[in-house]
Amino acid sequence: MSSTEPERLDALEVSLIHEAAELFEAADHPTLLRLAKSFVRVVEIIGSVYDLRHLLELIMRESERAVDAETSSLLLYDTESNDLAFEIALGPKGDEIRKIRLPLDENSIAAVSALRRAPVNIPDVRKDPRWNKNVDEQTKFVTRSILAVPMLRQGRLIGIIEVLNKRGGCAFTEEDVNVLLILSSLAAIAIENAQLYQRSLQAERLAALGQAVASVSHYIKNVLTGLKGSITLIESAVHDGDYHILDRAVNVLKRSYGRIAELVKDMLSFSKGRNPEQVPTDSNQVLLEIHDMLVESARTRGIEIATELEPDTPILLLDREVLEKVIMNFVENALEAVYERQQTDYQIEGRVTIRSRYRDGELSIEVEDNGVGIPEWELSKIWTAFYTTKGTSGTGLGLAVSKKLAEDVGGRVRAVSNPGQGATFVFTLPALAIESPDMLPTLDDERAPDSARPT
Repeated sequence: MSSTEPERLDALEVSLIHEAAELFEAADHPTLLRLAKSFVRVVEIIGSVYDLRHLLELIMRESERAVDAETSSLLLYDTESNDLAFEIALGPKGDEIRKIRLPLDENSIAAVSALRRAPVNIPDVRKDPRWNKNVDEQTKFVTRSILAVPMLRQGRLIGIIEVLNKRGGCAFTEEDVNVLLILSSLAAIAIENAQLYQRSLQAERLAALGQAVASVSHYIKNVLTGLKGSITLIESAVHDGDYHILDRAVNVLKRSYGRIAELVKDMLSFSKGRNPEQVPTDSNQVLLEIHDMLVESARTRGIEIATELEPDTPILLLDREVLEKVIMNFVENALEAVYERQQTDYQIEGRVTIRSRYRDGELSIEVEDNGVGIPEWELSKIWTAFYTTKGTSGTGLGLAVSKKLAEDVGGRVRAVSNPGQGATFVFTLPALAIESPDMLPTLDDERAPDSARPT
């Protein structure tokens, strides 16, 4: 087991707890039965809850119920400051109590229990010099009796559980001590599990953040290289009076600006939700425009872009901008994949095909390529933000943005692949067919786009 993997109660421990519960139930003793149910509930909590604060609150409520206490608190041991911090404090004054810390070198019942690694049961706190009155003074809560037990894990102090004021005015019994010791052991396991889980989650988040920063940084660095090149061209033109090369510099500036603008747009699209802006759209026309925009650059790489669009597709009510953005991303990724394969397979005739189909209120568009393909283990990762296989030439946002935009308009995306042979990306979205002017949405003429206004 790795150091960050949460530890579970093993099958024998769980079995013993359930067997004990069955024996208590068979004895028909109300108190024992209540305790048995508490144990079972705590075991279930440990296996199903990883939110540390919620987990501790559940355990504390079970502790109160098991020993019939008015209220309770849980203190976690801070190894750096060598003190106890009130992590959970139930009851009406809980918020005030959570501000208090108890040093182990000061006299308090919790500190004594922590130092001794043993329970401390005080029937009447007013008669015990170890009682720290500061807590009651700050919270205006009247403590009569208190039972504190340490939470230990393999000899290490995790914290302290305290229950206050046995109901009925009695003192906590030896039976209560034993019950709370068992619960504290279970609580220690639960806390350690949750802490390990949170550390693991934090490590994953930091790794993802590092990958994101690295991807964007490399991409921006490439853009800055282009900007630097254009500046050099401008300086050379001014110095030598060779102004005809300014056209080249301006083209580089435009491309660099476009790349930065696209990056910013992608990041905004990924970070914010989008309200669908449905307008009557000729989907085949949109796909043909994408074809026309990219066909020439594809041809220079020896790649053909073909279209197989379903004829007689009706005018559809959909978000045109999302359709264009998603399919543009798919086609550009397909061109990159084909070009990558061409670097090692010189005989390949590069091909990207855009297909469309409209059935039962859904528009489905496929972008198929005969590029390098995607390994099966990588298919689930390609939709993750900042995950890229393009090295420093991509940000890893394109497909993540496509997925988010698709979901924003109620659509979905998927990919299938035959590694080494190619891949197919599919975008499916709901789209109402507009068969007559009566089906056009009612829009304010001042706000509606021209294409959406009735004529």
